[in-house]
Amino acid sequence: MAMPKSQPACPNFSSGPCAKRPGWSVGSLNNALTGRSHRSKPGLAKLAKAIEGVKELLSIPEDFRVAIVPASDTGAIEMAMWSMMGERPVTVLHWDAFGSEWFKDITNELKVEVKESRKAPFGELPDLAGIDFSTDVIFPWNGTTSGVRVPNADWIPELNDKEGLVFCDATSGAFAMDIPFEKMDVSTLSWQKAVGGEAAHGIIILSPRAVKRLETYTPPRPLPKIFRFMKAGKLNEALFKGSVINTPSLICVEDFLDAVEWAKSIGGLPAMIARSEANLKVLEAFVEKTPWLHFLCKDPAIRSCTSVTFTVDGLEDPQIKAMTAILDKANVAHDINRYSAAPLGIRIWCGCTVETSDIEALCPWLEFAHAVIVGEAALPKVLICDGMTAAGIAALEEGLCEYEHKKLSEEEVLAGGYGDYDAVVIRSATKVREAGIRAAVAKEGCKLKIIGRAGVGTDNVDSHIATDCGVMVMNAPLAATRSVAELALGHLFVAVRKICFADREMHAGAWPKKQCGGTELYGKKLGVVGYGRIGQATGLLAQAVGMEIHAYDPFMNREFAKANGTVVHETIESLFKACTHITVHTPLIKGVTENLIGKKLFDMMPGPKNFIVSVARGGVVDETAVLEALESGKLTAAGLDVFAKEPMVADHPLLKHPGFHCTPHIGANTAEGQDRCGKEMAETVVAALKGDVHMDHLVNRGVVPRS
Repeated sequence: MAMPKSQPACPNFSSGPCAKRPGWSVGSLNNALTGRSHRSKPGLAKLAKAIEGVKELLSIPEDFRVAIVPASDTGAIEMAMWSMMGERPVTVLHWDAFGSEWFKDITNELKVEVKESRKAPFGELPDLAGIDFSTDVIFPWNGTTSGVRVPNADWIPELNDKEGLVFCDATSGAFAMDIPFEKMDVSTLSWQKAVGGEAAHGIIILSPRAVKRLETYTPPRPLPKIFRFMKAGKLNEALFKGSVINTPSLICVEDFLDAVEWAKSIGGLPAMIARSEANLKVLEAFVEKTPWLHFLCKDPAIRSCTSVTFTVDGLEDPQIKAMTAILDKANVAHDINRYSAAPLGIRIWCGCTVETSDIEALCPWLEFAHAVIVGEAALPKVLICDGMTAAGIAALEEGLCEYEHKKLSEEEVLAGGYGDYDAVVIRSATKVREAGIRAAVAKEGCKLKIIGRAGVGTDNVDSHIATDCGVMVMNAPLAATRSVAELALGHLFVAVRKICFADREMHAGAWPKKQCGGTELYGKKLGVVGYGRIGQATGLLAQAVGMEIHAYDPFMNREFAKANGTVVHETIESLFKACTHITVHTPLIKGVTENLIGKKLFDMMPGPKNFIVSVARGGVVDETAVLEALESGKLTAAGLDVFAKEPMVADHPLLKHPGFHCTPHIGANTAEGQDRCGKEMAETVVAALKGDVHMDHLVNRGVVPRS
């Protein structure tokens, strides 16, 4: 089974805090009252607006009160239980981990009489018939850890048709399910769930009956400050107008206000419910055709549309964790492990801030990750021959590629020792020639699909042979652009100011001030041979020091040249006749650019002082002609980073001339360039292995990839 080509645009499927609303960015918080007091007039106004947002979206009755309280939904439900329970016995309905926690607190901490405890296993509901509403009743509308919700509120009497209070933990149902809050006396929630807000802030909704309980019943226990609704023996009405018990985050408040505006913009609660239900339907269709995946909640009528839970056939906990780790590492799905106390399986949040398209994109990845764990699919394997930076390795890991560092011997290269890998990544050191490519693809079970050159030039790869064999040759043309362009400019500075000559002489004990008279680059004409990415970047850098840019390239982007004030030449001869300074940026193509630049062109250069720099490929510039031009005085200085034979021999004649300076093929050899190169190459390989071939990185565009 192949790795899916596309993946969710947003990989956040956590059940709390949940995915931010579509289009959210940090800029959504620009109006937050950072550095201001929550007690200030604008601070209180923001908090009051948040309360009104809850009332409006959830259609809370006018005579109900809403407050923002500490410690998320847990704080809100505990505040309600500690402040109001004990006046009468309690009936506890619980079918998930948090409902069971409330049961424990009622019995062990509050010491309140529990008349009846109706508990159901994960994935099921207890019997909701015949409940005694002369007791207080507490239940979760939606079991966040179990994936089970109550189907409706038909089993709950109308508000004034019962003696006890009904406490509803609505946190993972609010804003995504049709909850009749007018039937509940106490409802609690947090904005970290279905609207994708931040944690630590709870919401409590009180009916008039709940307010009456607070005003007439004093619990037989001390209440910490954060649980107190009362102040000086009276209900603290300020809480329901924006005041808070402890300091809130006004950034989190702003975030919730942004979510409210988004919710209203899409059509309010009906649209939010529809989005959640649509997400659930996608998963239901997927489960229907996937034999190893099942809903923990078997009954569709009570299946949650937010916290959707699953069991996985035949896998133990370590295997399920390995499966979710694959999705996490690939940046496909984060935080979909089950709740720790729940049965083995996974949990996917489907609330309204999750796009249905992301649920659709997730499903093939679930299938692929499962196939990897059960041995029906394999992760791609990449051989790295010449090293790779940490950024590149991280990109391979995120792309789910297994990798191996191995420097192949010449014999292994010739024998196609990379045929057991889906991709081989090289730099300039490893030569991938015809014999090796043909040997690799001739191997039984050969997996080779890609030869990746972590750099620009691919003259160390027989690309035409790779094309014949159905193997893609890919490079990283963007990563080293800046690094190589800066080196070219550096060589120009060295040439015109005789920096290398001065350095050598001073190391020998001399003070060669009189011999080091130089010239400026400012105002000079720079001829750029090869006006691709690196040539363009070199021209822009040279423009910054005041040079006039000329360029020759039969395939150049003329619009870019014109827009940047570059003089375009139709022939290379015209360029050399016009310019005293030349930089070379062409690939080495046998019979085309081999020894392209030599005596004939040097003789055309116009100045009494002429300079040439090459950071392209060895063999493009005729090194013998360079030496002759230096000796004759036609060239004042020459700087080369590349040579026809590398490493350069120690007795190379050019090394004896004082006007020659050199570097050992280090154009891309900067920390930044190497990081970009490794990352770009890895991302290109990962994308291609998924079937998403980046054409601007594909060198042999006529290839028909082997299956």
